[in-house]
Amino acid sequence: MKVVGSLVFILLFGTCSFAQYDIKGKIAGLSKSEVYLAHYFGYNQQVIKDTVLANESGEFQFKGNESLPKGLYLISFLKSKYIDVVMEDANFSFSLDTTDILKSITFVNSSENTAFYAFQRKMNDLYTAINQPNLALTQKQSVSKEIQVFQKQWKTENATLFVSKLIESSFDPEIPVYTGTLKSKADTTKMQMYQYQYYKKHYFDGLDLADERMVRTPFLQRKLERFFKDLVVQDPDSIARESDLILAKAKDTDIRRYIIYKIASTYENNPILGTEGAFVHLAEKYYIGEPALWDSSTVRRMKERLAIIKPLLLGKPFPKMNLTDVSGKELNIATLPFKYTVVFIYDPDCSHCKEETPKLFALNDYFKSKNIGVVASSIVRDKQAWKKFIAEFKIGSWVNGIDIHINPQTGKEEYYTDFKNTFDVYSTPVVYVLDQQKKIVGKRIPVENLKEFIQYLENKRK
Repeated sequence: MKVVGSLVFILLFGTCSFAQYDIKGKIAGLSKSEVYLAHYFGYNQQVIKDTVLANESGEFQFKGNESLPKGLYLISFLKSKYIDVVMEDANFSFSLDTTDILKSITFVNSSENTAFYAFQRKMNDLYTAINQPNLALTQKQSVSKEIQVFQKQWKTENATLFVSKLIESSFDPEIPVYTGTLKSKADTTKMQMYQYQYYKKHYFDGLDLADERMVRTPFLQRKLERFFKDLVVQDPDSIARESDLILAKAKDTDIRRYIIYKIASTYENNPILGTEGAFVHLAEKYYIGEPALWDSSTVRRMKERLAIIKPLLLGKPFPKMNLTDVSGKELNIATLPFKYTVVFIYDPDCSHCKEETPKLFALNDYFKSKNIGVVASSIVRDKQAWKKFIAEFKIGSWVNGIDIHINPQTGKEEYYTDFKNTFDVYSTPVVYVLDQQKKIVGKRIPVENLKEFIQYLENKRK
């Protein structure tokens, strides 16, 4: 059995109404300990629905008048152990012994869980057999065949049960045998492409995207994360296209919201350069475009976030940053003559900025050789702290700017730059890289990766 992670309270999605619940349990080896009932929300979060105290004999009862949403639940006990249970029937009982949970667990009035654990026991026995050391190849092949026969028979016998969907969703698609010739390297490449394309096209076949119960299982999140990590090219167009294809099949409201949320949150601040474009696509099409899925505050926040991110996508002109230099003269980044411009936005009191500035300064000679300039802008409008920072880190050779402007009529200081909402500065330092036309070609590049990134840009131009 697995070890329980921390149980997280989540209030993201509404739940559907089902029968009241009454679940009795008896766990040998448990005495006067708390027992938790929770449902999965993805594989790494669980929503606690009830907590009870077992008596000295390990007996306990979850009982409530409110309804429980269907799905895959866990019953957690002894801080380090839990069992998975299918919540299709909300009135059942079970018993187990902690010394051997899988072998001892039995259910009454739950065909779902009886079938679920019968499957697990048989598969455990078969995998134990096939993994015996020194097992002959013919014996391995025989056990492997037995596994296939058992799984097929089990799915047929339990086709009407939700647990059958759960098991099916955990499997990978089976790729049909390639029937083409294999006489050359080109033939092998063609076979590999066929296998990849078939696998990708049928990856979600075993997962019912119309069944809202799948939200309350670990399998939907696992499938989504693996699909986008291993099978999708990490550029915004590919991510957007694959997202659209998946969501075209996801008709259930809870499933649809979950998929949109998971993909969008993955790419909003993804470390892979340029993938924010996929977030913009999802936000515009599925948050703004389908407001009925969300509450009004979520749609409003998404519109606000889009207003910040969209003008900062790769290829967009760098927004005007109103700055003055150390002499008080207005700076215009658009007129700087550099082939590339590194914009370094910092806070003079930020400890991380103080660590990154010397690393950036160490690239000075390389930057000069490539006609790369650095514009360093303080977000703090304090001339004394700003000039002290410039002197301390000896960055006077950079183009140093601050958002302090003297009104010629009043003589008072005025501030024009909204660093947070115009340049998405929610922490410092932030690095942008601009091309000769002052279009954004890089953002949030770690300072230690800047040289390698510039070389990548140079190679692209060849």
